[in-house]
Amino acid sequence: MNYPNDWQYLSIKECCNVVSGSTPKRNKPEYWDGDIDWITPKDLSNLNIPVLKEAPEKITKLGYKSCSTTLLPEGSILFSSRAPIGLIAIAGKKMCTNQGFKSLVPNASIDSAYLYWCIRNFTPQLAAQGSGTTFKELSKTIVEKFKIPLPPLKEQKRIAAILDKADAIRRKRKEAIALTEELLRSTFLDMFGDPVTNPKGWKIDELGKYISHSNNGLSRRRKTLENKGHIVLRLQDVREGYIVFDEPNRIALDEKEKQRYLLDAEDLLFIRVNGNKEYVGRCAVFKGFNEDVYHNDHLIRIQAKPEIESDYLAFIFNHSSGKNLLKNKIKTSAGQYTVSQQGIESLKMPIPPHDLQLKYVQHSQLLKNQRDKYLLLLENSENLFNSLLQKAFRGEL
Repeated sequence: MNYPNDWQYLSIKECCNVVSGSTPKRNKPEYWDGDIDWITPKDLSNLNIPVLKEAPEKITKLGYKSCSTTLLPEGSILFSSRAPIGLIAIAGKKMCTNQGFKSLVPNASIDSAYLYWCIRNFTPQLAAQGSGTTFKELSKTIVEKFKIPLPPLKEQKRIAAILDKADAIRRKRKEAIALTEELLRSTFLDMFGDPVTNPKGWKIDELGKYISHSNNGLSRRRKTLENKGHIVLRLQDVREGYIVFDEPNRIALDEKEKQRYLLDAEDLLFIRVNGNKEYVGRCAVFKGFNEDVYHNDHLIRIQAKPEIESDYLAFIFNHSSGKNLLKNKIKTSAGQYTVSQQGIESLKMPIPPHDLQLKYVQHSQLLKNQRDKYLLLLENSENLFNSLLQKAFRGEL
């Protein structure tokens, strides 16, 4: 790649010191609960900001001296080199790590924030060089030899500032979506209470009494390269509370198939089968689309009678309490978890007055509309960020 004339293309070893970590013995209480921050890859797995400010676990000075871990200065790049490869953060203070890291201590020629974004951008290429039978791991030598583009320090800081700002926008969008989801949850619980404990004393009844029709979807799959015809929803299209049409699966259907699997507005779609038990029973209400839409047999379509609202049911089944209700109906075979139409219909649950359900639907729809706007804004900000990230390390930003 042709970088600007004032850029260098250096190995990591030329601008950083690569440092491994270690773990004190767990059976020595005197090594633990001290004041030295000690990091494992797990501590980075749910980190949604670049800087790690605190470690969940701390070791004592005795623990530190007992093993070969190294105290990293603030601004070091924590980079997991195994189980898994590629988790990354900037050390917000002095800290050390276990053996699952090849951390980078930058010298004066490289800005920490630039290095963070640079390594994050090139993580797939780095990870591809991992080796091992039980799990892939990056050696210190591989990390040291890996080359990265290095512009002048002033340009590094400019690039990092742009990416920091774009990333902050993404995070704010995600926070807005999370807040809206929390408002949806609190609205439901305020109006109806927990569906398992039923604190408001609603009538408990079998769900099947309120279902007019249910069926599994189309079992036939499209040919590998074919993707034309009618939209047939798959399990990956059904998210928790909404349906996505980003990359529609298309199959040419005959008239009999169209008649049987055509979705109507307010149909409730359940994930019927998956290798992950947590996904089984996830559901969303189909609200219509600008063309006819059908469903495959990984999904169950349920049509509710007029006295119960699909949105009410969808919230229950996507809420932790509803998921617990459904778990007793999930079967397992050959590594797959499944729920049947009969299993769903046999569930007993609170049935509040229909006018209260309608009130919830009207209020929740306003929140869902807001969430959908945030989702679109998030998609735009993700696209912008990814574009900036690619341009930054091609010297085009």
